[in-house]
Amino acid sequence: MRALILDLLFPIECFNCRCEGDYLCEKCFWELKFNDGEYLKRARANLKTPNLEKIIIAGDFENSILHNLIIKYKYNFISALGKTLARFLILFWQNQVLKQDPNQAKSYFAQPARLNLLVIPIPLSKKRRQWRGFNQAEILAREFSAYFNYELNLDLKRLKHKKPQATLNEAERLENVKSIFAWQGKNLSNYTIILIDDVITTGATLNEAALVLKEAGAKKIYGLVIAKG
Repeated sequence: MRALILDLLFPIECFNCRCEGDYLCEKCFWELKFNDGEYLKRARANLKTPNLEKIIIAGDFENSILHNLIIKYKYNFISALGKTLARFLILFWQNQVLKQDPNQAKSYFAQPARLNLLVIPIPLSKKRRQWRGFNQAEILAREFSAYFNYELNLDLKRLKHKKPQATLNEAERLENVKSIFAWQGKNLSNYTIILIDDVITTGATLNEAALVLKEAGAKKIYGLVIAKG
């Protein structure tokens, strides 16, 4: 009832063009652009992710619509935007990964059951999850894995609550994420992992999570994110 009253008083509207009905209308959604190969090369150049097979970045954080979408999702606590961002991620995966790189798709992603493929989101600490009300990476991972019939796994845990990475410089980020993750699931020998987060900056968080998954036996780990901040 409360939600209905709020919708009547403050109807949901597209934050980009202000038309009513959705937080991002269909017209504005199609103004989001996927990254091309040249952008990905530049974006990956400064990342420090030796524990990952590859970092796959779907969009450009400098795109004003995508930037605002992510900010509202994470910091305005609009969890419904997770489905919109997941849709963007799914379309990117279909069009840029599975279609444009068929050999890679056939080898790693097209037959998840045979390949022991797992989708794992970067976890939040209990304190951070309570503050936000949801784990933004988990919503993305749930939608993504369900669409492609990939297996979702939530056994990667964050042990410590640390300062938000966005507030730190590069050296501080690397130190801040040391030993913050633990794997509490099955042996990952021969498993291929798609590790999902919303934004990557230096790669420190994804790389530390990948280290823990490798120690649990993971064969190959791919980082998949919406954008590079």
